[in-house]
Amino acid sequence: MRMSKFHNERGVTLLEVLAVTIIVTLVSIVLMSILTNGMNTSDKQMKSSVQLSDATYILKVVTKDTRKSTEIITKDFDDCTEYILTNNQNNQKYNYVFHRNNQTIARDDEIIAVNVLDFKIKDKRSHIIIDITTPNNKPFSSTIYFRGGS
Repeated sequence: MRMSKFHNERGVTLLEVLAVTIIVTLVSIVLMSILTNGMNTSDKQMKSSVQLSDATYILKVVTKDTRKSTEIITKDFDDCTEYILTNNQNNQKYNYVFHRNNQTIARDDEIIAVNVLDFKIKDKRSHIIIDITTPNNKPFSSTIYFRGGS
């Protein structure tokens, strides 16, 4: 009778089971870490993209209204700042209110932006500066220069 080499083996030993369990655990920890970091990075990029989009929209709307206006009146209150943009030729008014407490910007009583840390419209006579600061403290600015002539 011939004996096989593997005749005495009856299964896996406890040491082999422990080794496989440890290897599987380490691989799963590494994979979970990679997955978690990827999700966190994706969330940060999404928030940054939304903030950029919101700031761009606000600048576009305010710039459009500012170009139509002939006068800017600023009123500072404890919890908000109001900007009244007036076109004296057709009596059109655009009313912007920045609420510091709830971090919103409203245009004619309609909220057009949320999560804004700071919003300013500065009239410098020869030009107007519009400043917006988002929650990640990233400032956005637009400068409107007036052309001379008739």
